[in-house]
Order: sequence, then structure tokens, then C-alpha cells
Amino acid sequence: MEFFNFSAAEIGRINRALTFINTREVDLDRLSGRTVVVKTGNFEDECRQLARYYPHLGLESAGARLVFNTAREGDHTILVNREGIAGLSYIHSLATELVHLGNLSRYNADHGNVYRLEPGQAIADHYYEFLLWSKFLAMKIATRVHALVSWHEVNGEEAPADGRYRFAQTSFPDEGIRAALAAAQRAATLAAWREGYWDLLEELALYFGRLAFYQQEPRPAELDGRFPADIVGEVVGLDNCLAFYGTLLRAWDYPAWLAEKHTLRRFIVAMQERGGERYGTEA
Repeated sequence: MEFFNFSAAEIGRINRALTFINTREVDLDRLSGRTVVVKTGNFEDECRQLARYYPHLGLESAGARLVFNTAREGDHTILVNREGIAGLSYIHSLATELVHLGNLSRYNADHGNVYRLEPGQAIADHYYEFLLWSKFLAMKIATRVHALVSWHEVNGEEAPADGRYRFAQTSFPDEGIRAALAAAQRAATLAAWREGYWDLLEELALYFGRLAFYQQEPRPAELDGRFPADIVGEVVGLDNCLAFYGTLLRAWDYPAWLAEKHTLRRFIVAMQERGGERYGTEA
């Protein structure tokens, strides 16, 4: 993997971060020789220019942008937003894009050019569920590598003697999920609720991805005392939502995603139907 505009210290931290990614999660050996990472101060302009040739796939963020080459042995680029970096946040941004790169490479090989997916084919090939899963897995892995690199920044090079990392405290940003739930509660009509439904699913996937570094069972309230169980229950059904989380937890690599994609869709539909009941009809 080649790096441009990164300092030697930053590259050292990135290389450490890569050791915290399981090779079954992302095959970095296969991808690293064909991937260039660029830190840029013209992020927004470069993204606008890239959009003409590489349309949005639904995985873009304000921190980094993956330029995914669909050719089997094609080269890839990851742009990291210099203006969006605070402290070690570039570690989180880069890990996120590497996970998406690994997942897209596998999905693209199975289903053909992802830039040319027609809506009907995207539904048939579970593309929208794939996006949710990739965001969940990327958040889980990026949270892990950022936390472990941060631990070493404070505690030095050596890993804990017993191999167990411990953290004094953890926090789980919930602004996104609370805003999406509030929007769903405010929706005056079924059409308005449907319009924001996938935004809510995305926020749930990201929120659960943060928690998934710390737990292996779908029990968010045990980890985050602020988990809005009552609102989730009202909007999409708590049991459905926890089953959605449990399915994402089981899909810890691409083969597991293939095994779980139908189950994931089932609970997405169940949550959608539960939301529709608030309007006197199924969604």
C-alpha cells in the first residue's frame, strides 16, 4: 500500500492498525499492492471530479472516499480528507474504507460491475442489505483498530501481558440514531415514514457497529445505558431490531454475510411492517 502526504509517524500508526484487522475480514495482502492512500486538502473538489467517473455507491462519507476499480486486478485509491482529521481519526476513516474495499471486491466479483446495477438487479442481489452490512462491519472494525491504536499511543508498544485490552471508559455517540428515530416518530404519513426508513436502518447499523467491538450478543442496553429501547420498540419493534443486530453480528465476514443475507432482509421487512402498523396498515 502506498501513502502520499502522510508523515512517517502516521504511516507507522496505520501499519500498526492494519495488524488489528483479521485477514478473513479483509484480505489486505491481496488488496494492499493495488491500493494508494492520499491525504488531500482538496477533498470536496476531488470528490466532485471523481463522481463523473465513479458514481456514488452508497458507502461514501465526509472523512474519506474510496475510488473502487471494478477490474479484477485494477488499482484502487482512497482519499482521506485532511480537513476532517482530528487526532487519530484518520485511522478510523482509513480502516472504514479498507473494509468497504474488501467487501466491494467480493461483491463485485459475484455480481458484476457495481456501478451498473439496475434497481431490479440490486434488489434481487441484496445490494441494499449489503450496504447496511458493510457499514456495520466497517464501523465494528474501524472502532476496534482506532481503540487499539489509541491504547498503544498511551501505553506504549507492548501489548497487554494477558492479551486483553482494557479501557477506562467508553462512549457511544447516539446523535444519529436518535435523530433518525425522532424523524420516524414525527412522520405524519406512511409515505413520509417510508422515505426515512433506510436512513434509520443505516443509523442503526452504524450504532450497532460501534457496540459490536465490545459485545458478541445483541444486548445493547447492557453496554449503553442510553439505548432508546422504548422508542425503538415503538418505531420498528424492539425484538425485530435486536434480531437485526444479531444477524449483523453473525455476518462477521463475507461468506457469513452470504449465509445471513436472507435473514437480514427478513428482519428489515419485519421492522418495516411494524412501522406501518402505526398508520393502520402494513408498510
